[in-house]
Amino acid sequence: MKFSQTLAALLFCMLPLSAAALDFGKIRADEISVYVQDLETGKVLIDHRSGVSVNPASAMKLVTAFAAFQALGKDYRWTTDFKSPAPVNGDTLEGDIYWEGSGDPVLDQDGLIALQQQLRDKGIRKISGQLVLDRSLWGEVKNGKEFAADAGETYMTPPDPNRLAYKVVAVKAERNPAGDVVWTTNPPLPDIRLDNQTTIVPSTAECKSISRYMRGRYTGGALVISGNVPETCLSEALYVNMLTSQDFARRSFINQWRAAGGTISDGLKVAVTPSDAKTLATLQSKPLSEILADMNKFSNNLIARSVFLKLGQSKDLHEALRRADSAVKLELGAAGVDTAHLVLENGSGLSRKERLTAKMMGQLLEKAYFSGYKDEFIGTLPMAGVDGTLKTRLKQAGEKLVLKTGTLKDVRALAGYWLGEQPKVVVVMINSPQADTYLKDMDRLVSEIVLPGGKSWVALDASCEARQDV
Repeated sequence: MKFSQTLAALLFCMLPLSAAALDFGKIRADEISVYVQDLETGKVLIDHRSGVSVNPASAMKLVTAFAAFQALGKDYRWTTDFKSPAPVNGDTLEGDIYWEGSGDPVLDQDGLIALQQQLRDKGIRKISGQLVLDRSLWGEVKNGKEFAADAGETYMTPPDPNRLAYKVVAVKAERNPAGDVVWTTNPPLPDIRLDNQTTIVPSTAECKSISRYMRGRYTGGALVISGNVPETCLSEALYVNMLTSQDFARRSFINQWRAAGGTISDGLKVAVTPSDAKTLATLQSKPLSEILADMNKFSNNLIARSVFLKLGQSKDLHEALRRADSAVKLELGAAGVDTAHLVLENGSGLSRKERLTAKMMGQLLEKAYFSGYKDEFIGTLPMAGVDGTLKTRLKQAGEKLVLKTGTLKDVRALAGYWLGEQPKVVVVMINSPQADTYLKDMDRLVSEIVLPGGKSWVALDASCEARQDV
C-alpha cells in the first residue's frame, strides 16, 4: 500500500496542471487568460484563452523592456549636455547657457548638481545670461484624455526633453542643532511660500511611509503641507508633483546654482542650441539595464514612455511614436515572437488601447530567458514578498517568483517566471469589471500554478511527495 501511495505521489508531481483542473475561485473563466510553459522542456503546461487579445496594463512594460534590450543594448546610456556659444571671461560665462536635453528619464537633482559642479570646475561662477531649454526633441508630450482625472498624479508625469526628478519636489523636516524642526525642499524654492500646517507627534514607531501621515499640494502660489507627522518620520521625504516641466527645470537649475554660491540672470528661454555652442558639462545616465529595473520593479510609466520614444529615434513626437511601434514589432518578430495581436500606444500600459495575448507574452518571456541578457532581464522584475510592486504579495514564494504586475481599472495582470525547481513562464491576465475584487483569487491561482500545493503555502520548501500529505 505504501509503495502504491508513493508511486501515486510521484506521478502527481510529474503531471502538469490542465486548464480544466485550475481553480479560478471567484474569477469567471471567460475573464481570465493563462499561459504557463516549462522552460526546461518547452512544453506548454497550461493554455487557457491564451490567444485572446487583452489589455495587459503595466505588464506591457515587459514588451518595451524586451525591445530596448534588443535594440539599444543593456549598456545604453542617455546623455545630457550643458552648452554655450558664449565666451568665458574670468569666472563669468558671458551669455546664455543651453540645456540640451535627451529625454533622460532618470536625471535627478543630484545629476543636475553634478553637471553644475563641472561648470564650477571650469572656473565658472557667474552666468550673465539666462537658462535656455533646448526642446527640439519631441516638444511637449501629453497624456491621453481618458486619464484626465488622474492628471495630478506622479505616475501621469509624461516624458520631456528636459525631464528632471520626475517633476516632484522633495519636502522633509529635520531637527537643527537647537532642536527646532526645520522644513526644506529639494530643489530649493525660495520664491515659493511654504505654508506649514503640520503637527509633529511624539512617536517611537517605525515610519513605514510618510505619505500615510502627511499631504502636500501646490495651490495659490504656495506649497501647503499638512498632517500629523510622527517624530520618527522626520528626515523622510514627501514628494509633491508641482509646477510645469519647464518651470520645474528653470527653478531647479537657477536655485541649485545660486544655493552653491553662483549667480545667473532670472528668466527662461526656449531655443535650439546654436551649432557653434561648446559643451561645458556632460552627464551620462546609469545603464539601460538599471533603468529598466527601476521601470519594472516600480512600474514607472515615465521611464517606459521615455524608452518607447527613444526606440522611435526621431525628434518629431508623432514620427517617434510611429517608428517606435514599428521598432518594437520588428525586434519581437525577429526574435520569433508572434505580434499579430500586439497593439501599442506608448509602451507603458498606461493605455486603454494597448493589447496583446497571454501567449505572445509567454513567447517573449521564453525568448528573454534564453537570451544573452537573461540575467539583466530577470533582474528588472519584482521579487515576490521582497521588493517593488510585489513587496507585499505572495510573500511565501520569495525571490524565486519574479513577476511584472499590471493594474488598471478593470485590469489585473502578472507575467514573469518561477525560478525554482522546474522553472516556468507564468502569465495570468484578467480583463473584467470585477478585476479589483479578484486579486486574492489571482494570487492563489499563481501559487497553485508555480507549485502544486502552493495555494496554502504549506511546507513550501518540502519535497513534492511530502506536500501530497498536506
